[in-house]
Amino acid sequence: MKGEARAKRLTDKTAWHTIQAELRRGYNLSPVEAQVLADRVQQLVDEQMGTARQPGQITYHAIAVDEPPGKPLQACRTVAVHLTLVTDEDGQIWASQGPQALRRVRVQRLIYEALLQDGALSQEDLAAILGTSRKTIQRIFAEFREQGQPLPSRGEIQDIGRGVSHKIPIIRRYMQDMSFTRISRELHQHGMVSMVRYLRHFALVTILEDRGLSSEQMQSIIGISQGLIEEYRALYAELNVPIYARTLARLKQTVFPSASDLNAAPEPLTGPVVPEKGGNR
Repeated sequence: MKGEARAKRLTDKTAWHTIQAELRRGYNLSPVEAQVLADRVQQLVDEQMGTARQPGQITYHAIAVDEPPGKPLQACRTVAVHLTLVTDEDGQIWASQGPQALRRVRVQRLIYEALLQDGALSQEDLAAILGTSRKTIQRIFAEFREQGQPLPSRGEIQDIGRGVSHKIPIIRRYMQDMSFTRISRELHQHGMVSMVRYLRHFALVTILEDRGLSSEQMQSIIGISQGLIEEYRALYAELNVPIYARTLARLKQTVFPSASDLNAAPEPLTGPVVPEKGGNR
C-alpha cells in the first residue's frame, strides 16, 4: 500500500497531471473532460516537439516544402523536422579536414534531412541552427553552386521544374549518394517535391517489407498502386545489400524516425488516395 501511495504521489507531479489539474480548476471541467483534453494537448506536443529524435538530433519547425514563394511567413504552414547536428563521422571530418569542411557537410545534411521530411530550410534557418553568420552560409551555398551542386534552400526549391516521373531512376541515384540537385539536373530538371514523395513512399515500402506486410496491406497504409508497390519491393530486394546498407538506414531513419510513426498512420500518408501508375518511368 505504501508503494502504491508513493507511486501516486509521483504521478501527481507529472506535467500531464498538472495540465489536468489546471484544466479542472481554470475551466471548470470534469475529471473525464480534463483527461481527454490533456491527452490531446500531450499528443499535439509530441507531434510538434518530436519524441522520436535520435542522439545528436534537434527538432526544428521548418516551412512546409509545398508553400509557394512570396507568401508571408506568418501564413505559411510549418512542419516539425528532426535534424542531425552531430554524427559519429563529424569528429573525423573536423580532425582531418577542419571546421570549414565540417560546416559544409552539416549545411548539406540539414537541408536534405529537412527536405525528406517535407520541410524547406532557408539560409537564415541554417545560420540560426548552426550559430553562424548568414554570410558564412551564403559563402557555403556559393561554393556548392561553383561545383555544380546548388543546394535546395527554400528560396530555390520553387525554381526547379516539375518534369516527368522517373521514380525508379531517382531512387537508384539517391542510393548512390547523389544530391537532389544533381538528380534533378540529370533527369531533365525533375521537381524536388516529386522526388521527396517517391523517396518517402519507397522508404515506407522498405519498412513495411521488413515487417512482413503484403502488398494489399501496404496499399491501405501508403495509398499508392499495388503495381508501384511491387516495383518498390523488387527494387528493395535488389538494393538491400551491404554496399547500400548505410544509405538505406539513413533514408528510413530520416523519413520515419520511430516505428510508432507507422502505427499512428492508419490513413494514407499523402492524404486522399490517388493511385499512381506503376509503369511510369
